[in-house]
Amino acid sequence: MRLLKKLVLLLVVLAAAVYAWGISLPREHSASSRIQLTASRDSVWAVVRAFGDYPKWDADFKSSVKGERLNGHETWVQDAGGMTMTVALTKVQPPSLLVTEIVTDETSQWGGIWTYAITAVGAGTEITITEDGWIKSPIFRVMMKLMGQHSTMDGVLKHLGARFGEQVTPEHVKTDNGR
Repeated sequence: MRLLKKLVLLLVVLAAAVYAWGISLPREHSASSRIQLTASRDSVWAVVRAFGDYPKWDADFKSSVKGERLNGHETWVQDAGGMTMTVALTKVQPPSLLVTEIVTDETSQWGGIWTYAITAVGAGTEITITEDGWIKSPIFRVMMKLMGQHSTMDGVLKHLGARFGEQVTPEHVKTDNGR
């Protein structure tokens, strides 16, 4: 019984320490990752813009279904990484810029904006994804810190490279954790 009390106390202290660490981390963050592809900008744009096809080339996406328009914006309901979210396309400038925003409400634990900048580089393309996000829960902030701010973007970029038959390593070009 004494060992059990010590174990419970240890778990409480550990949970409090993780929570305190999370509170010390900023709510907002910004990060960018980029890759270079040999494919043309128009080809890359076509794949990135086709939200309904994401599950065909990115295994993290279980589904991506067109939703109802919201404030004049096209939306997509996506199941990615075990989480369902609605994403609004807030700015679409073919073939170089796409800005998406996670639709949130007062109960949302996280949200943010992804900006896809697609630039022709010679015969190929450079694509940069910038995430300007926020995380409400201190526990989720710790999880993001441990997984890395770039992990979700890097996953999408690696899958995008594979879609074009290329093995890519995303470059982290920006990290700003709100301070």
